[in-house]
Amino acid sequence: MQLHGFSIVKGLTKILLEGQELDLHNDYEFRHLDYCIATRRLQLHWVRHAGHWVRPSMPPALTLVCAGVHMLKIRESGDDEHANGEKCLSSIGFLWNAMRDDMDGVASHAASEGCTDLSCIFMSGLSIKIAAIEARITTTTTFR
Repeated sequence: MQLHGFSIVKGLTKILLEGQELDLHNDYEFRHLDYCIATRRLQLHWVRHAGHWVRPSMPPALTLVCAGVHMLKIRESGDDEHANGEKCLSSIGFLWNAMRDDMDGVASHAASEGCTDLSCIFMSGLSIKIAAIEARITTTTTFR
């Protein structure tokens, strides 16, 4: 999967977008996903957390848009010991394509040969694994 206009930062909870580090674990809440089978397009939506620690200059909403999706796996949440665990990202990164059955791991912050499946794992155990041609982040000025 090729990332356009953003990268995943080492530490696996932040992205770098337009020179700004955005912490998807502490500063954003996952809201929902949209998947269109006809266009093979997946969208994961986050909104900026209302906490006092969040910089007001951060985008109010982010959408990870994956195009040319050819594999999508979702594992449901487990017994959630974390309040609002489905809203809170635990890690984002790439996992080896040969490990598609493993829904718990992230191997790297950067894609490499044979390691191009993107994994998003949440505090609740919810896990989303994506194989796609490309991904980009869009920002909006209003909450969705």
